[in-house]
Amino acid sequence: MSPTHVAVLGPTCSWKSAVAVILAEALHGEVVSCDSMLVYRGLDIGTAKPTPAERRGVPHHLCDVLAPAQACDAALYVRLAQDCLADIEGRGRTAVLAGGTGLYARALLYGQALLPADDDLAKAILARLAEPDGLAALRAELSDAAHASGTMVPSATIQNPRRLARAVEVLRLTGRLPWSLHGTPAPGPVRRFRQIILLPEMAVLRPRIARRTLGLLNSGWIEETRQLVAQGLLDTPSARQALGYADIAAFLRGEITSVTDLVDVITRRTIRFARRQRTWFRHQHPGARTLVIRRETTAEEVADVVLHDLREGQWAPDGTAIGPDLVLE
Repeated sequence: MSPTHVAVLGPTCSWKSAVAVILAEALHGEVVSCDSMLVYRGLDIGTAKPTPAERRGVPHHLCDVLAPAQACDAALYVRLAQDCLADIEGRGRTAVLAGGTGLYARALLYGQALLPADDDLAKAILARLAEPDGLAALRAELSDAAHASGTMVPSATIQNPRRLARAVEVLRLTGRLPWSLHGTPAPGPVRRFRQIILLPEMAVLRPRIARRTLGLLNSGWIEETRQLVAQGLLDTPSARQALGYADIAAFLRGEITSVTDLVDVITRRTIRFARRQRTWFRHQHPGARTLVIRRETTAEEVADVVLHDLREGQWAPDGTAIGPDLVLE
């Protein structure tokens, strides 16, 4: 088989972590996480971070590398990932990139231009955001710039305070809106990765997400959140965005009155997130092979399909998929 690395990407709850371990075992490889929250130490249960037993002795990189108080963005992730890949390649091993943070994956795989950053400016903007009128002021600053350039601010940026603050930071540093600085993705990866996008249909994802949410809560997620909140999780620049933790904090404050309601809130929020991820991966990764999953399955079955395609499917030397996508039905 070609020494090309492999990327297993897709929405939350789509068997990625377990499939990546099986692939790494078969390819004598190592897993490199592509998840914006697995980088943080202490966010274990709520992020469904693979346990030592689930890793099955396969080396995992970019898990537990940052403290929650540290900021993480695509630029930092790419630097860390490039170091990991250089180390893995230097030892003659295969990397299996696994995760669902689409922006990080695209920046790494397609060489997307990384936006400038300034820690002091970012802190100042976050401080302004925390003021009573801060959210409205930052939205107005971004909207005014977008209007002047004849564009619109993406709804995801307006609705997500972290994205809003980052967009304002880039605007102040460059005088341009961040989405105007992103070039069109290359027609194929700039690094030699074969990309497999696991794309379960929502009829498959919804019940899986509901079951996992309940399972994580029963496994100690509430107590984990209690401890992290006491350590300042809700004031961190990036880690506080991890799905579910703010909702559990609201439950601990009595704002969500029952575990049943908590399960429902987190499940619905996670389903919305999974929908956005599916949209991203359908459109932002040219050259990838998509595996559409139309029924409940197992990581072993998915991995068998992927391994067969890696060995027998059509792939260009640069890692671009040739031929039809895959369907598991």
